[in-house]
Amino acid sequence: MRPLKPMTRKIPKILTLALATVSALGCDHHRVEESATEVFRFDSGAITRIEVRIDDGRIAVEPSGAIALTEVVFHKRARSADRDRARSLLDAVRVEAIEDGDTLRVRARVPGGSIASFGGNARTDVVLRVPEGTALDLQTRDGRIQLERVSGDIRAETGDGRIRLETVRGTLRLRTTDGSIIGTELAGAVDAASGDGRIQLEGSFDVLRAVTVDGSIRITSRGAHELTSDWNIRTSDGSIELTLPASISAQIEATAVDGRIVNDLSTFEGNERNGRVKGTLGKGGPLILVTTMDGRITLKES
Repeated sequence: MRPLKPMTRKIPKILTLALATVSALGCDHHRVEESATEVFRFDSGAITRIEVRIDDGRIAVEPSGAIALTEVVFHKRARSADRDRARSLLDAVRVEAIEDGDTLRVRARVPGGSIASFGGNARTDVVLRVPEGTALDLQTRDGRIQLERVSGDIRAETGDGRIRLETVRGTLRLRTTDGSIIGTELAGAVDAASGDGRIQLEGSFDVLRAVTVDGSIRITSRGAHELTSDWNIRTSDGSIELTLPASISAQIEATAVDGRIVNDLSTFEGNERNGRVKGTLGKGGPLILVTTMDGRITLKES
């Protein structure tokens, strides 16, 4: 079946806010800021996936409140030594939101040479308002990512910044090179990894992988459910706190290479010695693997 044509292909609504502000920091040579906002709205139900690629800026996602409405808001800012240079740098920032079949491609970039020509710096923050179930592929090189009250197949990746989720469900793949990953009221399959930062997740997990090179991990599993696959919770340097419902059935293996383990799981049956816990919870099932190279592991019941 051919997708329905959108009632309105695109309604660009450009709101230019010419703002110039002077920093109170005497050592900051980029004292003048110019900003502008551009809004794109799509009333087509044909969009099922959104791909975002930005160089420097934050990404925020929230529900649109309508079945077929997708909205993209670009907040552009540029700073330089004087107003003319800041305005020229702002004009060089290019943003676009283009339909490509069932995919909406969102881009924000500064053309090569613009920073050198005008001096200063530029960034673009993106706000998405999407229908429920929209697949999301989000990437920013430098900036945080925040998602609230959305669902679907979601991939979020930042080179430098934290990832925060609230009331999100679906298949979630979360990556940050330098930053924390914090999620509350999650549901579904979660794969979270940080190169340098803590991970804190709360919700009902069918599948769970939480890995950080340098940071603590806190996992709180809610609800009575059976695991559908193994869990992997691992940090190279940091403590781990895992809270499980008393009704859970699984195999569990926890190892603290240089640390101790506190096991308060009432249904556990197995062996505990020398920084290692291995056994069964309830009727058994998939494996919950918990590992820290340097830190303490705490196993608790909710």
